[in-house]
Amino acid sequence: MMTFRIFRSNMGGGKYETQMCVIMVEDIFGKIVAKVLETVLKESCQLPTLLLKLKGQMSSVLVKKALSTLINFGFVSFSLDTNNRTTYVADADQIQYVISAPRACLIAKTLHGPAAESICVELISQGRLTVSETIRRIRSTDESVEFSDIKHSFEELARAQFLIRVPAVESNIHGCPQLTVNFNQFEMPKNIMEKKEPQTTGSSSNDASSRKRKADASPEDMDTGQYWRINWARFNGYLRDELIVDYLIGGGSTATMTHLNVRKNSEEDVPQQDRTQYITQNVAHLMFKSNELRANPLSMDSITVSITDLQKLVRENELDLSKPDIELACQILVDESDGIVRKVGDSNGGLYTVDIRHGIRQICRHHCESLIREQFEGRAIRVMRLLESRHYLDEEQVEKLSMMSGKEAREMLYALVEEGYVFNKPVGRSNDFQPARTFYLYYVDLPRTIRGLVEYTCKLVRNLILRQRHERTENKALLDKDANVQPIIENIRASDQLDEASKLAQIAEVEEMYLPGPDRAQLNRFRKAQATLLAAQDQSIRVLLAFKLFLASGQS
Repeated sequence: MMTFRIFRSNMGGGKYETQMCVIMVEDIFGKIVAKVLETVLKESCQLPTLLLKLKGQMSSVLVKKALSTLINFGFVSFSLDTNNRTTYVADADQIQYVISAPRACLIAKTLHGPAAESICVELISQGRLTVSETIRRIRSTDESVEFSDIKHSFEELARAQFLIRVPAVESNIHGCPQLTVNFNQFEMPKNIMEKKEPQTTGSSSNDASSRKRKADASPEDMDTGQYWRINWARFNGYLRDELIVDYLIGGGSTATMTHLNVRKNSEEDVPQQDRTQYITQNVAHLMFKSNELRANPLSMDSITVSITDLQKLVRENELDLSKPDIELACQILVDESDGIVRKVGDSNGGLYTVDIRHGIRQICRHHCESLIREQFEGRAIRVMRLLESRHYLDEEQVEKLSMMSGKEAREMLYALVEEGYVFNKPVGRSNDFQPARTFYLYYVDLPRTIRGLVEYTCKLVRNLILRQRHERTENKALLDKDANVQPIIENIRASDQLDEASKLAQIAEVEEMYLPGPDRAQLNRFRKAQATLLAAQDQSIRVLLAFKLFLASGQS
């Protein structure tokens, strides 16, 4: 297992985070765009400086095209510096959002249907599009989708703030476009898939040339220039809420476990157990739903909700929950959520608050302890929790309070310090800090540890992407064969002249001809490996989100 020690020297530099971003972009756009991004990630600069740094590696035309692509997808932004020069700045967080694109599409499909998923796929693949362009692209690939369905799904996504409008260019100062600031970011255009009327001029002398230009140019859409993109902050807010709900329902805490396992050996209690878990999970989701359209989707402010509010949400979402069910679920969450859910009053049937900041901290502690458990053993967790609760302790105090021998306590402390989970502070009995007159106090600094774990997770994601690339390269010939076989199989399945038995026989014959048994077995192994790598990558991104939210909240 890769140990924490490997990257402790890089805690502040973000070396692996930069590498991860570059490899992600290289996987999508190629080496040229990735090289430009790497240069801007290392240091924000102006275009002449960028061209100078990449001189001899690529032409200025390619640099400008790559920069344009990065700006289109939001990976690079621009602004005027104090000397009125256009400066380009790379946004590492925006780049990392791309890796959670499959999860975002799944969320859109689950909440708003298949058309919403198609919209997200198009916007993710193109960076930004108008509503008309999005509808046109979806219908070009699937003509069975109705225009009204796509438009309705787009409206729902915009209303739920999963999509957001891109600011339009308002003016140009010193060659740097200035973007509109005050506008409704979620307002849908009124005229969709409608063309602008050709403008006529009053001058008769230019009639011939004007008619020629109009004949050559196709009319523009009415919503031309009103671009939309994925609102990644909203999707990440949704993912953050899911992380906390998973933790509450059993992903990392004891929530619902006591109530569900009182008589776990009795078969007649199983339906009631399922019912209790169903109630608790839905009430936890409703607590976050009550505040899902807050101004800042990633706000760490606590959510306060009453029983009356929850009853209203139950009716709106047509859930089979009564008031006693809601009260039971709230009591379970209060009792067993590690302080994330608390009761703060009795108004409106009962007032409850969800401490998001504390929830993210508990999730980070859970991941940190899981890693310690894998590297060491249960006693290391005991030492960590002891130091976290008592703060500064010396070796002798740790030995007595943890009920370990002196040798065991010292070895465990030294190992935890070496791996970056525990830190020590020298305290001298005199000003010269002589070893004989100096002792060390051990303590836990969770933000400092999490900063190291961010790099650890970025390195893990980078390695997963590289492994996927290696697997694709190794199996390229096999994938090409499969790509050639699939159209033939689809044609056989679509044939009206064959019955089902004949279709199956012909498909088996084609597969045996192009993909013999060993090749099919290798292809299945490749697909399983890819699925495993993608699942690990998705889980790593969720953990990375929790770590970054914890650091952004400024907790100590």
